[in-house]
Amino acid sequence: FLSVSEEDLQRLKYYEDNQSREREKLNYENYQEYLKSLDMLAEIQEAKDVYLERIHQLINKTNQFNLTTKRYTKAEVEEVFHDENSILLYGRLQDKFGDNGLVSIVIGKKENKVLDIPLWIMSCRVLKRDMEKAMLDSLVEICKTKDIEKIVGKYIPSSMVKNHYMDLGFKLIEDNDSITTWELDICEYKNKNEIIKIGEY
Repeated sequence: FLSVSEEDLQRLKYYEDNQSREREKLNYENYQEYLKSLDMLAEIQEAKDVYLERIHQLINKTNQFNLTTKRYTKAEVEEVFHDENSILLYGRLQDKFGDNGLVSIVIGKKENKVLDIPLWIMSCRVLKRDMEKAMLDSLVEICKTKDIEKIVGKYIPSSMVKNHYMDLGFKLIEDNDSITTWELDICEYKNKNEIIKIGEY
């Protein structure tokens, strides 16, 4: 008799849901139309106590979409959570096929009017579904309430997200041995997400 852990069952559910999405995709020639058909709903907010454990897990097991490959201990995650000059943003995503759970984290550190992003990760389960656009829209909104004018992020080669910042409209400001630094002036920022509804669930 084998005991199947809750996590294994959850993983199986994610896998089955993704198979349903892949089958759905075959019905559409236009990828944007396919994304619209998913009826996606995201909850994107500054972190809550209840999610800190899951945030810590996601940070330390996400490799493909991890712009800096940085890892955080549980204590470091809690330190960021309690630091008034830091932003710890999480994103959950569901659609008509199921709940993907907590899938994206952005950590930002404010210095004067600039927000530096030491960490931006996303679960590979939700790649290419515009979740990064929704995360950036929400991050910019929060920045505006905190008198932040620019967002700066680094990309350290090793993952599959080389063009992440460029695709989101950031400008390259430094290239140091292929470790690149990108900047976004948020004064003129226009929301990029047109597909995912934002709300609580």
